[in-house]
Amino acid sequence: MTTMELTSRLELKQEQRLTLSQQQLLLNQLLLTLRLELVGVLRGESYEPKGDCPNCERKLTPSEILRGFTQDPNDFTTFCSGCGTRFEPILVCSGNERVIEIPFYCDSQTLHHLIGKETLSPEQLSHDHPGLYRSAIVHHGGIRNAFKKIGIDYPFEEISDWRNKIKAFLGRLPDVIIADCVEVSASTISYMRRKLGIPRFTRNTALAEVL
Repeated sequence: MTTMELTSRLELKQEQRLTLSQQQLLLNQLLLTLRLELVGVLRGESYEPKGDCPNCERKLTPSEILRGFTQDPNDFTTFCSGCGTRFEPILVCSGNERVIEIPFYCDSQTLHHLIGKETLSPEQLSHDHPGLYRSAIVHHGGIRNAFKKIGIDYPFEEISDWRNKIKAFLGRLPDVIIADCVEVSASTISYMRRKLGIPRFTRNTALAEVL
């Protein structure tokens, strides 16, 4: 094999890797968008992570905001992919004819700061710690799931009457993601999807929505 042929093959592989990387980025963005839409439908309010860099005014996408978190429980900033500035993002919640802007925490920060609050009902958490409560919903599907991940059995019921609300998302999101958001087993969602004759989620069908 000549040097030129070797170079061409390496360039082709590089292009293919870039394409796969771009596809994965698109897939991640789609899954995040659909997940936010699902939890919004389930809870009657929409959730939009928002990050406008105070230095260069770049508007970060929700995916960029999530990638910019440090996972440090005491660092509430994300990273601007434009200028490198770190700043605190917010979560915009819309519902019941009102719009509120609250702090938005990363998944590990949320879990860390939930410790000691397991005796609070969802209504109390929402009122006293709105950023924490809704960050748990965005990252972990719900409060019970979030507490479960730190080994705490949360005694309060959160979601009911979810079966009709998830139908539009069956097959468009992995069963396990939907299950997390309604706090049931993935097998429960799989059974419901199959009973309705809806094909399971696949990477290719998901990408077909955006490509």
